[in-house]
Amino acid sequence: MKIDKFSQIGWVAAAALIGVCVASGFQDTSVKIAVVDIGQVVEKSNHGKANQDIFVKMKKNREDLLEFIDTNRVLTTEQAVELKTLWLKDNLTADEKARIERIKADVVASNKKWTELGTKPNLTPEDRTLLDDYAKRGQAMEQTMRRWYNDFTTEMQGWADKQKVASLDKARAAIQSVAKAQGFTIVFEVGIAPYGANDLTQPALTAMNATP
Repeated sequence: MKIDKFSQIGWVAAAALIGVCVASGFQDTSVKIAVVDIGQVVEKSNHGKANQDIFVKMKKNREDLLEFIDTNRVLTTEQAVELKTLWLKDNLTADEKARIERIKADVVASNKKWTELGTKPNLTPEDRTLLDDYAKRGQAMEQTMRRWYNDFTTEMQGWADKQKVASLDKARAAIQSVAKAQGFTIVFEVGIAPYGANDLTQPALTAMNATP
């Protein structure tokens, strides 16, 4: 299995999702229109940048695990499960970090042995048994990697979708607050009204960053 990057996953929302924001509560019935780039508000906000940093770390961590297994396919099922549990855990203790390194060292040594047996001219019965065991482990790890890749993809997309909703809610609230304060009754997303004169993107970004 060639380990693909999780490049198809993204957490930043499509700008068009905002549609129209109506700043209610005005006594004046006249219409005053503005535009906003909600994608920029979300991406450039402190909230958005923090989410992006978290997502990048999640993505790299899982890619690194799959890459290690892909390079050294002689893990036992027990080693793979323990390694995954520790690898993905936050705030590892010193003992847990040391345990990861011991597992990795054992796996790398086994992989080296597998390579050596593959080129050894005269195999003993014990060598053949070990070589067969390594081959079975390799097949098992192929299936494990595919399953984990799908699990990781689902996990990260679920996290991204949840953050997307929260980010959009915060951005909309900031936009509506700014629009109301400045007397705008309708705010279009810039993709819908690209030539709007009254751009609230920067004020909305400032307002979003000012909220906890």
